[in-house]
Amino acid sequence: MKTHYLPLAVALLLFSVLGACKKEPSECVQLSRAPQAFLDYWYFPEGSTWVYRLKSSTPAVYDTLRVSFAREQHSTAYSDGDNRVPCVQSYQVSMPHSNRTFFPGSTGPGTEFLASDAFSDGEGYHILNQVSSVGTLYSPPEAFGYPIRLGQKVHQRLAFVDTAAVVTPAGTFRQSVHLIPDYGSKVDSTKGNWIRHVYYSRYVGVSKVVYTNNQTWELVSFTIKR
Repeated sequence: MKTHYLPLAVALLLFSVLGACKKEPSECVQLSRAPQAFLDYWYFPEGSTWVYRLKSSTPAVYDTLRVSFAREQHSTAYSDGDNRVPCVQSYQVSMPHSNRTFFPGSTGPGTEFLASDAFSDGEGYHILNQVSSVGTLYSPPEAFGYPIRLGQKVHQRLAFVDTAAVVTPAGTFRQSVHLIPDYGSKVDSTKGNWIRHVYYSRYVGVSKVVYTNNQTWELVSFTIKR
């Protein structure tokens, strides 16, 4: 009787190769990206800078934000039980403050991190999440949402108030949105320095911020790298 080892060996090899391939990421046929109109308010290339002045300060007090890194990345689709949301583009930006007196950092020189996933949150919004290491200033984790829906809130914590033009020393920005955070009943925003009003302008970024201690920082100049 003849024993046919070769077909068996080939079958085992093929099974091994297929088993190994199951754990390899497959390419994304379609990549889910955030709307460009959403990114236009906050996602800018490395080297972009914004100079702010503390309103009514004498002598003038300034703070400069500079994008130290900006990156896009996405997860790939896995066929073997990976729990990540596949083929969704995410965006991350880091911007350190230059003024360490007003923006002291707990883990760095007042570094503020902004990150966003492109997918919606279930309420139909694309969300900009904010994590700040500034030890003396407090802000909501939800920094911005898109689309802009006046009179509605993002996660019940961030209200879209108006889209009036924002006037700053750097210019008048007509494509702007004014947001007011709602920190909820468990937070006494009168204790500590919390963001009370924030203004985002399209193609510009944050054009004005007002804190509970009546500090108002207005944009003086900015440079967007292309």
